[in-house]
Amino acid sequence: MMDRCGRCKNEKTPLFKMSRLNSLLCSSCFEDYYERKVKNTVLKYGMLNGVNKLAIAASGGKDSMALLKVFSELFPHIKFAVIHLNLGIPGHSDECIKVVEKFCIENSIELLVYDLKKYHGYTIGDLSNLKNNKRICGVCGIVKRHLMNKVAYENGFDTLATGHNLDDVVEILFNLYLNGNVEEMSRIKPVAPSMNPKLIRKIKPLIEVTDQEDLYYVISKNLDYASSECPLIKGSRMVERKNLILRIEEEIPNFRYRFLKTHLKRFLPILKEHSQPITLRECDVCSMPSVGSICSFCKLSSRILNWVENA
Repeated sequence: MMDRCGRCKNEKTPLFKMSRLNSLLCSSCFEDYYERKVKNTVLKYGMLNGVNKLAIAASGGKDSMALLKVFSELFPHIKFAVIHLNLGIPGHSDECIKVVEKFCIENSIELLVYDLKKYHGYTIGDLSNLKNNKRICGVCGIVKRHLMNKVAYENGFDTLATGHNLDDVVEILFNLYLNGNVEEMSRIKPVAPSMNPKLIRKIKPLIEVTDQEDLYYVISKNLDYASSECPLIKGSRMVERKNLILRIEEEIPNFRYRFLKTHLKRFLPILKEHSQPITLRECDVCSMPSVGSICSFCKLSSRILNWVENA
């Protein structure tokens, strides 16, 4: 006997195994489930309230390509541009930019590409030859956050959407709670408002869907995405934490979703009361917002260039 879709009961292929729903869904029912989930998230948190000019950050991976497609499907009346960072990662970045360019051309979407090597003299790929390369993902995160905000600000966008999903956010929160980083915990939310004229408001439309669901969506929609894994991610603590969280979920069903909800509903209001407001100034080097006289990105870039030159 063939497996049936848990909703429409038809014997259709492909059938996607939904661990969160404990059932199988055909492509049509899964797409309906996924799109409803994302739409409800966007509306529930008021992600599009007051948006005048929207940008979507797209790496070319499954999550950002799922975001581009689902946003186009759900909100066809909202015009947006795509921002892509060329990080110069060998065997990966070239595939990523081709995927994003193809999607934007086929859907008549403006694409802004920022080349790290061209404007800053180094690539993330340069770090692979360094001895102290265990924290490349953390370094890459600092670079991406700064440059995405910079490109969005310099091009007049007031809101930036990213493809962070439930797995991504829970992994970040898990690590922050383990280390007791109250200030950073208080900033993890579906909508991050602007705290400075040069800091762009950020939204996470995929915050309540999983890694697996993003993959199913791009497969169901027959979307191109960068299938190669970043070669620098091997041994990453982030990956180890994600795997640990999945093992926890095997013992505690819906752990990720419950963890996020507890953070947003129970802890975030308390954290906001006890966290101190940040006083920002302009970085002496790049003039972007910074806590100190020189921002984290500029300090990091200076060290990286020194490492590269002396490697």
